Amino acid sequence: MLPMLQKEVGMTKRSRVLVCSALLLVALFFLAGCGSGTKEAGPQPPLETATKVGSESCTNTCHATTVDVTGTQIAPAWAATTHTTDGNVQCENCHGPASLHWGVGPIPFPNPQADQCNACHGFTGFNATAHANANKIPDSTFSQIPTPVSTPQHIQECSVCHNSSQRFVFNSDGSLAKPDPNNLPNPTVSCASCHNAHEPEFKVSVPQRSAPVGYPVFRNYVVDSTGAQSKTGSPFAGFIFQPNGAVQADGTVDITRVVGTNNELGAERVCSPCHTRGNYLNSGGPTHQQDIYTQWRGSAHGERNAPAFAEFSANPTAYVNPNTGKNYTTADAGHQSLWPYDMALGSNTGGGGQKGATASTKQNAAVPVGVGSNDNFPCYKCHNGLTSIAYQDNVQGTSSAPVVFGDEPVTCVTCHDPHTNVGTQSKNTRQPVIMTNYSTSSVTITGNVFLDTQPVPLDKTKNATICVYCHQGRESGYTLYKTKLAPGKTITGSFFNPHYLGTGAMLWGANAYEYTGKSYSVNEAHQTANCITCHMSNPTADNKNGGHSWNPNVVSCNTSSCHGSFNAVAAESGTASPDVDTYRANFDTNNYTGDPNGQTLSIAQSIQSLENKLVALLKTKGIEYDDLNYPYAFKAGLPHTSANAFTAWTPPAYKATFNLQFIVKGLPSAATSQLLVPNASAAVHNYKYCIQLLLDSYADLNGSPLAGATRPAGTRPATVYGPGQ
Repeated sequence: MLPMLQKEVGMTKRSRVLVCSALLLVALFFLAGCGSGTKEAGPQPPLETATKVGSESCTNTCHATTVDVTGTQIAPAWAATTHTTDGNVQCENCHGPASLHWGVGPIPFPNPQADQCNACHGFTGFNATAHANANKIPDSTFSQIPTPVSTPQHIQECSVCHNSSQRFVFNSDGSLAKPDPNNLPNPTVSCASCHNAHEPEFKVSVPQRSAPVGYPVFRNYVVDSTGAQSKTGSPFAGFIFQPNGAVQADGTVDITRVVGTNNELGAERVCSPCHTRGNYLNSGGPTHQQDIYTQWRGSAHGERNAPAFAEFSANPTAYVNPNTGKNYTTADAGHQSLWPYDMALGSNTGGGGQKGATASTKQNAAVPVGVGSNDNFPCYKCHNGLTSIAYQDNVQGTSSAPVVFGDEPVTCVTCHDPHTNVGTQSKNTRQPVIMTNYSTSSVTITGNVFLDTQPVPLDKTKNATICVYCHQGRESGYTLYKTKLAPGKTITGSFFNPHYLGTGAMLWGANAYEYTGKSYSVNEAHQTANCITCHMSNPTADNKNGGHSWNPNVVSCNTSSCHGSFNAVAAESGTASPDVDTYRANFDTNNYTGDPNGQTLSIAQSIQSLENKLVALLKTKGIEYDDLNYPYAFKAGLPHTSANAFTAWTPPAYKATFNLQFIVKGLPSAATSQLLVPNASAAVHNYKYCIQLLLDSYADLNGSPLAGATRPAGTRPATVYGPGQ
């Protein structure tokens, strides 16, 4: 460079010396700014005196090509995200003034925590969550645990989850250089532990919205095949938008691009790297946390092949029904979904879930005519783990509702809100704004009540409130009465179906058709135990029972305060699951069925016997009940198809069939009729209530009680519906 300058400008010898001196000073200046220790020599001005120098000083020099702890190249990521393009967020907005920094000097927030994010985003409730470490347990706690590795290494391997945004730098002797071992940060799962701090959000234009829709970008982790963090593995990040299937990068829909299962989302992958048992980074031993992600993957909630999710996917025929072992057919695709789906386009635009052949600002797109003819909008309360959140927040059909971009089962964020705790809830468990929001031309039910208007005891349901939310079915005896049986209503027509898995309501003695003058059971023991105790306690080592598998562990039944105090519940052969099919308390000598050996039948067998007696009685009234074929009630002697649906209802027949369906469908849909097996679900969730309903239904339809059968005593009067109930 210098010879060229001399040639071009004819410099004097003195000029050349001055230029050399200037270039040397510039070189030394930049060396100091990019890692030289000279900047920190001698006393430093107080950090609070620092001033801003502008993002270009960061991105054009030291951080032009550097990567953050997630492996993301900082400068281009920061420049492209909506944090920058829309919000004009600069480096120093998050990290603080950098005039004293220059690569090695102090900076106010080298590892910004939630408080810096909350200054703009306002998620102040996050500070009270377990993730935010409200107790401020210091990092030094890690050094007090005996380990086979050095204290700095142990702090590092624990911080993989407990302070996952922290970068660790070691000296050649193995001592800790950064962070300062004498000033360690408190363990906390901050915003950047889940969100990619340098590109937290992108936006996409979708036909359903006039303005682009934002969606978060989650950070990468390196994980092994189980989803646990590891030294060697693959980059792994959660996502709620991916332009692989029907949703294209520009937000438009191309259904021909739906191939296999490429419309699946992966929000649960945000949580899994830390909520899965892996190996410690340095010592290699197993980490201490529960293997929640593995439990979830084997659960019904996480089973994408289950009818509840596969039939609501973008491509049902790409999935295998676990009940039959066969692929779903086009006949199973009546609820096929087309993404993106705008949860704002609901009742306030002229009807639930407005849909058409193409998407617009007034309607969602629908799959071709003849496929997906059902309106999924009301189903999305439970049949997609992200659409459900709109319903839980009670914003469905309003401008506050989200756009959802793909298939997702019940996942972590369906039940947990990582940003806040609510009321009596713990572990960030969600509590829906209102439990029921039901409106038809016949009846409106709104509030923290069951579908039969009984109050939901939120002070008792607590963390299980979210379970009851989806597990109360879609109809009740009250809505049946208001729609079909009240004075002036038309009783004929298709069967009024309470839907599947109303076990949350069943547990609390709600939503069946109750008969005036009768009293019903509340099952206080199991209500006190609640969904969480029975379904989530005592996870087994193989992750198949308890925890987030939601399969009950027999150990949870056989405690001193429960079944273990008089006679234990046996386990199913080869499992830890309780064998409820054969269980009956030894002090219960009642004959609930009128059978010659009724007092020796298990509770589940007793309920099965009563169900089949009611099925036989219905057949004498011209109704064949079939729990495997929609619409479930058919004209006797004819094939069980929709063309032969029974429609000539009488009030006793309607009440009896509704209650039968409520009890039978407490079990998930299966390949064979649930009438062929003992009804373990009804036996566990509220056996007295179910036996009362079956006996009352039989007596009402038959005109007299079932001979020899004992009806359990009730503790509360029937819920009142109205005249003629």
